[in-house]
Amino acid sequence: MRGIGLSRQTGTLCALLRLCRLPFLLGGLLLFLLGAYTAGDPFAVPDRLLLCYLVLAAGQVSVSLSNDYFDRQADRPGMRTRISGGSGILLSRPDLAGAARLLALVLIGISLALALLCAILYPLPPYFLPFVLAGNLVGWYYTAPPLALAYRGLGEAATMLTFGFFMPGAGYLAAGGRLDLSFALFILPLLFAGLFFILSVEMPDCEGDRAAGKENLVVRYGRRNAFLAMFLAAAAISLLLPAAWSAPPQVLAASLLPVIAGAIPLLHPPADRREIIRAAELNLAALIAFILVAALAAAGVFA
Repeated sequence: MRGIGLSRQTGTLCALLRLCRLPFLLGGLLLFLLGAYTAGDPFAVPDRLLLCYLVLAAGQVSVSLSNDYFDRQADRPGMRTRISGGSGILLSRPDLAGAARLLALVLIGISLALALLCAILYPLPPYFLPFVLAGNLVGWYYTAPPLALAYRGLGEAATMLTFGFFMPGAGYLAAGGRLDLSFALFILPLLFAGLFFILSVEMPDCEGDRAAGKENLVVRYGRRNAFLAMFLAAAAISLLLPAAWSAPPQVLAASLLPVIAGAIPLLHPPADRREIIRAAELNLAALIAFILVAALAAAGVFA
C-alpha cells in the first residue's frame, strides 16, 4: 500500500510538471535575452539578469497552468497537438484542476515578490513593478473570467503584447534599467512576430475554439483569411527590421523564414487537419529560428 501511495504521488508530481509545459520557457528565454542584449551588456550585472528572468519565468509558467485550467472545458481529447490544445493533463486528471489554479496564483505571487526584490536591490525605474503586474494580469486574464480575453476577440492583442512587449521588455529592463525610444522601435517587429505566433497556434484548434465560444481571428474569419493575415504579419517583420533594428544580414535573412513558411499554405492550402498542424509547426520552427538568430546577433556572435 505504501508503494502504491508513493507511485500515486510521483504520478501526480509528474502530471503537475507536464501541466507547467516547461519546454515553452525556451521561447520566453530567447525573447528575454534578445531584449537584454539589445539594451546593453546583460552580464554586467548577472545577478539582476537572473532575478529578472525568474520574474518572467514564474509568470510564464503561471500562464500555462491557468490556460489549462480555464480552457479545460474547451480542450477535447484527440484534438491536442504539440503546439496547441493545452497539455491535456486535466482531461485525464480532472482531480488536479484545483491544484493547477492554485499553483498558477502562487507563481504570480512569486513573480511579483521577486519583482519587488529586484526593485529593492537594483536601480530599476518606478514603472518596473506595474510592468510586471500588468504582464501577469494579461497572462491570467487571457482565459480567466471575467475578462477572458481569448473568448472576446482580444487574444491576439494580448499575445502580441506578451510576445512583443513584456517578454523582451523584461530583458531590456534587466540589462538597460529603463524603457526608452530605442525600445519602442525595437519591439515593432516583435509585435507582429507575436501575431504570427498566435495565429499559428490557433490554426489547428479552430473547430474546438468555435465550439467553446472563442472569438479569435481564425474562428471569425476562417482559416484562409487567417493564413493571409499570418503571411502579412510575417512580411511586416521583415519590412520593419531595417528601420527598427540595426540588423546584420544574417538577421534580415532569418526574418524571411517566417515569410516563406507563411506563404506555403497560401500557395498550397492544407487539405486536412494533419496538413494544417504541419503548416503551423513549420511556422513556429521558422519563428524560433528567426528569434534565435536575432538573439545571437544581438549578443555579437556575427560581429
